[in-house]
Amino acid sequence: MPRAVEALDGLALLGSARAGALSFPTPSLLFPRFPAESPRPDGFALSVEAAATATSGRRALVLASATERLPLEFTVPTPEVSGVPGAAEPAGPETWFVHAPLGAEDLARVAAARPSLVVLGNARVLLSEGEPFVRALAELRRALGPGPVLWAPGTALPHRLALLAYLGCDLVDATALLGPASDGVYLDPQLGPLEAGVARREPLCACGSCRADPPGPLLDHAMAALAAELGRVRMAIRAGRLRELVEARLTAEPLLAELLRYADRLLYERLEERAPVVSEGIRGYVLREATRRPEVRRFRERLLDRYRPPASKSVLLLLPCSRTKPYRNSRSHRRFQKALEGVAGLERVHVVSLTSPLGAVPRELEDTYPARHYDIPVTGEWDEDERAAVRTAVHHLRASGRYTSVIAHVDRAEYGFLGPELADAVWSLEGDRPTASAALAGLREAVTAALAGSPPIPGGPLTVVRESLAEVAAFQFGRAAAERLFAPPARLAGRPWFQRLTDGNGTDLATWREPRGLFQLTVPGALRMLAAHPLEVEVDRRVDLRGDLFDPGVVRADPLVRVGDAVLLVRAGTLVAVGEAEMPGPLMGQLGRGLAVTVRHRVASQLVGVASPTAT
Repeated sequence: MPRAVEALDGLALLGSARAGALSFPTPSLLFPRFPAESPRPDGFALSVEAAATATSGRRALVLASATERLPLEFTVPTPEVSGVPGAAEPAGPETWFVHAPLGAEDLARVAAARPSLVVLGNARVLLSEGEPFVRALAELRRALGPGPVLWAPGTALPHRLALLAYLGCDLVDATALLGPASDGVYLDPQLGPLEAGVARREPLCACGSCRADPPGPLLDHAMAALAAELGRVRMAIRAGRLRELVEARLTAEPLLAELLRYADRLLYERLEERAPVVSEGIRGYVLREATRRPEVRRFRERLLDRYRPPASKSVLLLLPCSRTKPYRNSRSHRRFQKALEGVAGLERVHVVSLTSPLGAVPRELEDTYPARHYDIPVTGEWDEDERAAVRTAVHHLRASGRYTSVIAHVDRAEYGFLGPELADAVWSLEGDRPTASAALAGLREAVTAALAGSPPIPGGPLTVVRESLAEVAAFQFGRAAAERLFAPPARLAGRPWFQRLTDGNGTDLATWREPRGLFQLTVPGALRMLAAHPLEVEVDRRVDLRGDLFDPGVVRADPLVRVGDAVLLVRAGTLVAVGEAEMPGPLMGQLGRGLAVTVRHRVASQLVGVASPTAT
């Protein structure tokens, strides 16, 4: 079941696939060709039509592209609802028809068959029930993996298409358009169903049906709207913005918000697997649903599981976040820095920004994703979920750090919910303007008092920089691997926006760049970490790594690998190269085609296995 993947977002795989003799792009639209001679509209890669060969109680269909056909035949489920037990049966070449929910035995049968196409026969009814639809998708992907194309018949309306793609439905058809069109309903991707007499009074749509005088059939408009939305979905996948498109469509139908809430809970592991660890630009986190995005939850969890405040930081300084990212470049944070210039021992102050939706962001993590890339509406009002995230993060910092004092330079009225966590803290801000002259003077006074008598840090400010970057490495690779990477001898060179970690003899171990926020490895650095087995990808022994690594060359991959991760390429435990992941570890070796790892440095072939190999 080979699939070629060009881009991925959510559970959507943008690329191409095959089922039997049929090849098609994913995601794709199916045009219901009833009668069979109906022309296929623009934007529909495939058509589906009834075949005349079906026997009683069975349904026969033919999926077709311009040159290829895939005949299918399966039992009509009775009743066609989401009852127990479900059913599963072969339906054609490399194709299975399933009726969820499936028992373990049926799931095992389907998985053993390794189908290229799976038809979720009762998708329409499951969708109307909400949670059963998401559960069905979760159980199918858990059992079958990412390879099979999933067709969800009877579910697609223009405003639903983004969410269906986000949940991993590769193939949808236009049959759901027939009812609304016959009932005089105008389908709009943003607003959902509208009364046609009202909608068509304005030039909302440029399709041929809407531009005709008088306007043409509503079904033609609906087909055009569905095809246009598919183009928008594909663009969003390429841009890594599909979740934002999903959230933008939620107001068109309450069912969509319901389904997304179930998906964020039931499909979180799958969605987090696909969420990259690096990004570019600023993303809008506008709705409450945005705070449940997988990268947000992952940041919170990694802060608690992997991150510890640098040991030399003795004063915890809590600041409000800023709209500008990273925070340190904002006008308010530059004023905080200026107010503290010249304070003795300032390198012992640990700056942490309090924010929604991430909870708390230590300064050394400001460039990681999504801390550097989010923008939210700011009202000064916090709901309980936001408060809980901040409280949990502050508690973790205080419990794992070596602070002797805490300073809260935030509005006590706004952040009063932190009272129990900050019972012994100094609140340096009186009033609600943290950048007012009096407030900045109070900040300087509080920090000066907290640092009074603090001894110099052994090794000076460079020790603090090394500790901070070591915590970035722990956040990225896990603590065991980070400790090996930064084990003595280890030195830093470079500028604040570009750091080189070396072994003390001038050999680079890793580099860190501000826009990326995470480390990129060299061969010597990877060798240091190898015993901890962080983010490994096993390369097939038959692959000659002269270029990048593609999916067929992957034997196995660490399931924790995410897009953008720095990975170690190994053979039988021996390092052969380092690079950056282009697909998640759980997908590597599962798709048959596609770029898996961009290779940065290779071990010279004649030195493989030598203690100190030469990088090429």
